Amino acid sequence: MWMRAIAVATLLGVMVLLALPLKLVVAQMSTSAEFEERAAQTASYSIKIRTGPKVTMAMSSTMTTADQGKPVNRHIEVHVFNRSSGAEVKNVVPVVRVTNQATGASRALTNLMACRTSNHRETEPHFGDNVYLPDGRYTMTVAVRQETAVFRDVVLKATK
Repeated sequence: MWMRAIAVATLLGVMVLLALPLKLVVAQMSTSAEFEERAAQTASYSIKIRTGPKVTMAMSSTMTTADQGKPVNRHIEVHVFNRSSGAEVKNVVPVVRVTNQATGASRALTNLMACRTSNHRETEPHFGDNVYLPDGRYTMTVAVRQETAVFRDVVLKATK
């Protein structure tokens, strides 16, 4: 009898966890229309970057909230795939450098982390973080091992 009670309690606990909204464990993205997406290829990789408004992460303190002494206003994410197989690349963190084309100011983004994001009920792995970047036109370079993809004329503008 007591074994059955334990089994029922365990089953109920699992059902409660499964019933929790997915948004509690993944990043909350803005609408896809607010994000700009670009893709490039290197000899070995297909690399995609997405830029848009900052995202919030429920139940997590890993997402950056301030950058360069200012509140974050953007989210940058990088998706890396093996060019020949199409498989996601998870065993290396890309190095991203942003350069403001008007001022020439350049910096590496040092807090990119592997994460998953909810997008139309599917999860998509990527490396990303929130950052502070003023409105403007940027060049973004993404290095994966010894290969680099360059994304020129990435325009970041105020979001609603």
